[in-house]
Amino acid sequence: MKKLDCIIVGAGLSGLACARTLVDEAKSVLILESTDSPGGRVGTDTVKGFQIDRGFQVYLDSYAEGKKFLDYPSLNFGAFEPGALVAHRGRLLPISDPWRRPFAAIRSVLSGAVGVPDGLRIAYLRSQALAGVRNGKIDPIAISNDKEKTTREELISRGFSSDFIRLFFEPFFGGVFLERNLTTASQVFEFTFAMFSLGSACLPAGGMSAIPRQMVQKLPLGCLETLAPVVKINNMSAGGWEVVLEDGRRLWAESVVVSAVAAANTRLLPEGLLTAWTPPSWKGTCLVAFESDKKPPCGETLVVSSEPIAMGPIDNLSTPSAVASGYAPEGKNLIYVSVRGDWQGEAEQLPAAIRQQAKAWFGAEVEHWKHVVTVSVSHALPIETPASRRQRFPSNCLAPSLFLCGDHLTTSSINGALAAGRRAAEEVLRSA
Repeated sequence: MKKLDCIIVGAGLSGLACARTLVDEAKSVLILESTDSPGGRVGTDTVKGFQIDRGFQVYLDSYAEGKKFLDYPSLNFGAFEPGALVAHRGRLLPISDPWRRPFAAIRSVLSGAVGVPDGLRIAYLRSQALAGVRNGKIDPIAISNDKEKTTREELISRGFSSDFIRLFFEPFFGGVFLERNLTTASQVFEFTFAMFSLGSACLPAGGMSAIPRQMVQKLPLGCLETLAPVVKINNMSAGGWEVVLEDGRRLWAESVVVSAVAAANTRLLPEGLLTAWTPPSWKGTCLVAFESDKKPPCGETLVVSSEPIAMGPIDNLSTPSAVASGYAPEGKNLIYVSVRGDWQGEAEQLPAAIRQQAKAWFGAEVEHWKHVVTVSVSHALPIETPASRRQRFPSNCLAPSLFLCGDHLTTSSINGALAAGRRAAEEVLRSA
């Protein structure tokens, strides 16, 4: 029986970051992934020649963990324009970053999209969020205390007008957090706001799956095995752990790291180990992709909708092919629409309902958008209310040399997933 230093069950970003950290310390590592590709929730599928991400996702190039694990130039990032276009009463109102687009920000004020008092509050929030991240006072990885506010409570306490919360924060950060009630914990919001302020929202050339693919390329050959479902993990009396695969193979490792998705299978681990751990609750999302011969007028700018649900199902709309290369065939444009969680229509009604709503923003050209595919993702982000963060499992360790891994232990972002993997690896190294 081959003996390894560590077996990692699941090749999501946290599992890949865990492997990379261990390999850098000269440990022998094998990642076992049940599907045919790495990346977990960060993935891209080819449909009719278009690259379709598994839900609308962006990468923030200000992420500290990303700078440790990723080679940015090789990913050939394209960046969205700072700010957003907010759909309101059939019009698109620009809201821009005053530091990177000062004249556009002035136009935001003059157009009425942002009032002067709310503009000043935005500037103060930005200053405080950046300072808090730099001095460590804003840390979404830390477990919440019982005084932590929701995002909405934080915004209200800062004096933002209800109109501006409804116009900007609900549609923009509602899209980021996949919930418009803004119940996400304030530390998560402030950290994310700081990351948007420090850098750009990006897409890698060819789709988000370029990120896990690059991470795999930086691992030793043979470190990852796909289509290798694990059915049981057994504690060995002589020490270490036995990992049993669906095909009957039995592998042994000194330590085992298990992703949240794998650990949620209660039959996988020895009985009694998960009594102190509750699998995370999840938020879902739905993405509808269209093709068009003509690029929408929004170009590289994200459109977010502040319109009531009666106006249509659009949460946000973007043109990834205008932001990064490789998303669409030559001469074509790819349009993403994220659907609001409170939309009650049937799936087959979505394309027509989206065209009807977007027609008021872009005109008759929307009638020529062709539906490519609808992608539903039930497990898109772990829920991160203050209460759920307080209930988070306080340690990676389930048993001696058996560890959990995943952004449900840190914070629900690519940065959080990478941090979770690194932290799990550090636990493995300390236990050796």
